[in-house]
Amino acid sequence: MERLTALLNEIKQITLTDISTLPEDNQHSIVEHLEQLQDELNTALENSIQ
Repeated sequence: MERLTALLNEIKQITLTDISTLPEDNQHSIVEHLEQLQDELNTALENSIQ
């Protein structure tokens, strides 16, 4: 559980500046996947606490 919480915290630290260093063709897709992963991790972690 600690590793998932740490992963979520790391994902939250990723900035648009970080993403802008990636090839432009991939930026939008990466942002979408990161947002989805962040949402799903948040939900899973919240549900595991209850």
